[in-house]
Amino acid sequence: MTPKGIIHPMNADNLLTQVCDAHGGLARWRAVETIDFALSSSGLAFSSHGQGSALVGLNVRLWPHQRRVELRHYGEPGGLGVWTPEHVAHCAADGRLLADRQHPRAQFSRLSKRLLWDKLDMLYFGGYALWNYLSFPFVLAEPGVRVSLPTVADGCAGPGLVAEFDGSVPTHSARQVFHLDEALHLTQHDYTADVIGRWATAANRVLASTDVAGLRLYTRRRVTPRMGPWHTVLPLPLLVHIDISALQVDAN
Repeated sequence: MTPKGIIHPMNADNLLTQVCDAHGGLARWRAVETIDFALSSSGLAFSSHGQGSALVGLNVRLWPHQRRVELRHYGEPGGLGVWTPEHVAHCAADGRLLADRQHPRAQFSRLSKRLLWDKLDMLYFGGYALWNYLSFPFVLAEPGVRVSLPTVADGCAGPGLVAEFDGSVPTHSARQVFHLDEALHLTQHDYTADVIGRWATAANRVLASTDVAGLRLYTRRRVTPRMGPWHTVLPLPLLVHIDISALQVDAN
């Protein structure tokens, strides 16, 4: 049975267009300047790397089209973390630069990063993840992304999209699966968190979303492991929880 609202279920590009429309439309998205929100995020994926509370109690400003994220109160009250794909910086409350790093993703190939992250590692992971999550589904229409329909092995109970990302897009892994409901809203996002390890296969389940300024944005997520050839989602451990509130969108 074809899910409600899907006109051409065998064409991934048409489905992506419909998914974008269900989230407010590309024209509305392209008018967005910034997205502001309060963030609380933690879990085993962070605490096991020595950064358990790094993303708790932050105020975030995200520039989706500039690929820039600022985390206020990062590291200390009044501190600031700035993410862009090729540079991260951590500043004190008085504006002093505490540390910065060029090409931060390259650091994750070091064996020591399997055990401990520093504030710049956490800033890189948090920055690119938030940029991806707040930019869904429009990130799938970016240059460097190819979409297709899922196979049976991808485990989508309803409609879905598979995205193949080239190296120009800062994201979790080259191949990702997006599960959708009949309204074409996201229910689950499957990926491998490559910066953690090739074994870090995860199911990022959506628990809540809201409409802000004509855009559908996701506000509560829970990430748990995804295991085995049929990508079974385990209920525990809780790898990451993401809670977003006080959303504001500035659009021209």
